[in-house]
Amino acid sequence: YLDSKHLVPVVGGRERGERGVSTPIEVFSSRESPITVVLQRSPVLKAYKGDFVKEIMDWIKTANFKSLVLLAGMDTTSRTDSQMQSPYYYYTPPSSPSLPSEISNNLDILPVYQPAPLPDYLQTEAAKAKEGEGDSVPFIPGGGLTRRMLSSIGPEWKIPTLAILQFVMEGDNRGDSGMQVALLNRLLQLQIQSIKEPESWKQGLFGSTHDGSLFG
Repeated sequence: YLDSKHLVPVVGGRERGERGVSTPIEVFSSRESPITVVLQRSPVLKAYKGDFVKEIMDWIKTANFKSLVLLAGMDTTSRTDSQMQSPYYYYTPPSSPSLPSEISNNLDILPVYQPAPLPDYLQTEAAKAKEGEGDSVPFIPGGGLTRRMLSSIGPEWKIPTLAILQFVMEGDNRGDSGMQVALLNRLLQLQIQSIKEPESWKQGLFGSTHDGSLFG
């Protein structure tokens, strides 16, 4: 796991009654797997968003990964008519080095993310100021810190970077997660044969089932 003071400090139980606890941000890797997964479980404290982005990007740089793939959801209610062709889009920051051919050759299955211009009444003064400063990373509705992370990548960044963006609704996103794994399996050629949902998703993700006798 990564120990960051910039996340809400909470812990939880592990899957299947395993010993130990789940921490705010965890790292999963294996010698048998070509990828490392970083899972953020806890939100960033509002006053430390910039500090957290610098911290995580510095760690990624120090770890010297071959490439970086950011996964983020986007608010479906902000989806435009032109974005109805696919729930998935990809974006590469302007300063990123070229992606490895084993990834870039498969990107033709996804459209490039090109957001519609925001109307004036939806733009805050801060957003307008950022646009005036020449920030070329587009607005990502509901994307959390994704835009900040992409915007932090400058000419000195040496790790090829890609963002996979998925339009989702708040609620039961188990189907969305399965679709995303299938997409990544094809895009990154992971050769995953099957996936298994965590037991915790079935035991309280949306509360216990209702007693049918309550409704007569």
